[in-house]
Amino acid sequence: MALFANIKEKIDALKQKSLVWKIVLNKYVIATIIFLVIIGFVDRNNSIVLFKSLSTISDQNRQKLYYRNATDATTDKINQLTSNADTLEMFAREQYYFQRDSEVVYLLEFNDEK
Repeated sequence: MALFANIKEKIDALKQKSLVWKIVLNKYVIATIIFLVIIGFVDRNNSIVLFKSLSTISDQNRQKLYYRNATDATTDKINQLTSNADTLEMFAREQYYFQRDSEVVYLLEFNDEK
């Protein structure tokens, strides 16, 4: 008990020296600080996990927007290809190098390496 009495005397001496120490050593302030440390860093659902989750959600929302735009562009391209035979023929010739029976197609590849 002498150990606790000695600690209590030292705490009381600090409280009498300054108003700041009196506020900091208040039992409610200490309990609040301990609570915030436990909730903020020690708990399973701490603030670090929260920030990582928010970052992941943000990345997934960006990906969702990208894929939604890509889907819309693909849908527009499909509508163009199915609505006009000339557009379909042009697409087939450009992308898949289709040719008519009487044509010869030459493919040229350029290398930019120097």
